[in-house]
Amino acid sequence: MITQVDIFSGFLGAGKTMLIKKLLNEKAYEKNTVIIENEFGEVGIDGNILKENNVEVKEINSGCICCQVSGSFGEAVLEVIDKYKPENIIIEPSGVAKLSEILNILEGAKFQNKIEVRNIFTLVDIKNYDMYIKNFREFYENQIRKANKIVLSRTQLVADKKVRSTIDSIKKFNSKAEIIYKSWECLNGNDFLKVNNIDDKKGISIIKSNVSKTFRREVNHSAKDIFESYPIDLIDSMSTQEIQRKFEFIENSDKFGKIIRAKGIIEGTDGGYYQFDYVPNEFKSRKIKWANRKVVSIIGSELNRKELKQLFS
Repeated sequence: MITQVDIFSGFLGAGKTMLIKKLLNEKAYEKNTVIIENEFGEVGIDGNILKENNVEVKEINSGCICCQVSGSFGEAVLEVIDKYKPENIIIEPSGVAKLSEILNILEGAKFQNKIEVRNIFTLVDIKNYDMYIKNFREFYENQIRKANKIVLSRTQLVADKKVRSTIDSIKKFNSKAEIIYKSWECLNGNDFLKVNNIDDKKGISIIKSNVSKTFRREVNHSAKDIFESYPIDLIDSMSTQEIQRKFEFIENSDKFGKIIRAKGIIEGTDGGYYQFDYVPNEFKSRKIKWANRKVVSIIGSELNRKELKQLFS
């Protein structure tokens, strides 16, 4: 049996885990599905979210797929195939993984007659597209160029003009990929998985282009050269409003470094536990049943760890 593989790539905070959860909740995958979920840094948060759907999750936390643990990633996929014999594997790489590196691994000889890569998604957070393409172009562009389906997230939060300009920019990097830009609430999970046959009448909008393919020399930095992850264990309880205010303070100061993603778990002042996600200009939280660690995991570059620890301690 050949296992079907879907890859959900996308920069930090683009919504990969939430899209996967939507597809699982809406039964887009059969029961015999395994998720290989990779975190950049030391703290795994997203795996706990996905485990709520009773799907096996294998986490790789010692780096990102594209560099340090590329060999371990390949072995993890083979281990999953041998142990579970799944019909489907969902791969959620780290947000700073280069999609080209992941595909190179899966195209290796040891995967022949074992897997077939079906969908290569790249999720793009439309609100932060311009900032990320300007500041982290090498990683961001790589993920866009190598996808066969590009899904825009948070389009309901911006004007149609912004949607159109972002699509035009994306097409300059990848003229062949399908671009899905409707609000996710309007779409059914199964629609995302249709292979090259997405009907706009069913609520999905596709933009295709005949622009000729462009070629460029690849830059070869690894994620560890550019990004760093800093986990801060929390002792005291705090409200979600309080931690949100801390991130708002960070946004208005330049002394903490370039923070592009944060997530974690806090114990609220009401005694409950809350999982939160942060990207620039957006903070979300939700109550969870229980947690064995209270932590803030921060990802960015040029982080001022002393100031961050003082802020959250």
